[in-house]
Amino acid sequence: MPFDSNGVFSRVMNWTSDQQNGIAIECGRHDAEDDNFAQGFNDCFCRDGRAAATGDFNLGSHKIKNLADGTASADAVTKAQLDTGLSAKATPAQITSAINTMLATLYPVGSIYITTQNTGSCPIAGLISGSTWELVATDRALWGGNGWDAHSWIAAGLPNIWGQISCIQDVNVTTQGQFAYYSPTGGSGGGIDTTNGTSGNINFDASRVSSVYGNSNTVQPPAYRVNVWRRTA
Repeated sequence: MPFDSNGVFSRVMNWTSDQQNGIAIECGRHDAEDDNFAQGFNDCFCRDGRAAATGDFNLGSHKIKNLADGTASADAVTKAQLDTGLSAKATPAQITSAINTMLATLYPVGSIYITTQNTGSCPIAGLISGSTWELVATDRALWGGNGWDAHSWIAAGLPNIWGQISCIQDVNVTTQGQFAYYSPTGGSGGGIDTTNGTSGNINFDASRVSSVYGNSNTVQPPAYRVNVWRRTA
């Protein structure tokens, strides 16, 4: 290679030394020197750009001057193009305004923000200027609405549990807990009307002990606790 790693060109032959050393001019030695020149020329750029570079181009802190404006995606840009692009760059205030507009569109008044972050305020409240949020659904599971009943509450509940035991005459009945006695005449005393040989019922009703029974047609499924914030303004 005629050029070393620093770009210094080295000749193959030294004709003055050959003369001093009595070495005759030979075609082989001339040919080697000419090949070295040819290789050196091939390693250089052609000014008309017909050949592509074969490695990185180190300018040694020098400038590329009189460069045309880039047009293709892989073209270099001029300083003028760069300055124009930087001047068109959004300011921090414009970026903040754009983010605020985007978040306000994504989370309008009435929307909810669900997070597992434990905090006393909605994490995105500060990003939407002037917005206020309330913590909703505390200790409640989310329930899909029908399009018109959102932001309403469903009380906790379980299906009721009840049963009945029939009683005949001559029996004095006392009840407690889920059991209640009802006479055939509609009373709920502790005895049976034995005069007419009547009978009554002892009913089992779990809702007598807790209103949670009978207040729903389903049971609470396993749940994952999250914080649900609703935007109010």
